[in-house]
Amino acid sequence: MRDRKSDAHRKVAEQKVGRKLGPNEIVHHADEDKDNNANDNLTVEERGRHTSSHNRNRHVSRLRESLRMVHKGRKLY
Repeated sequence: MRDRKSDAHRKVAEQKVGRKLGPNEIVHHADEDKDNNANDNLTVEERGRHTSSHNRNRHVSRLRESLRMVHKGRKLY
């Protein structure tokens, strides 16, 4: 069970959207700093969309790093 401190971002997001968040809704920190609960840093997302967004971003980051390595003449394998 989560403690009250970890729910601070949910309370800020609920005030922002003007309603209670559902159990399938996630509060996303745009700058990925979980301590930054500024109103403009938080967005509410559906759980599945949030997960796929993070997975896509990780994939793109790995691809960019691979391309940098190829560009610098390093072997990938």
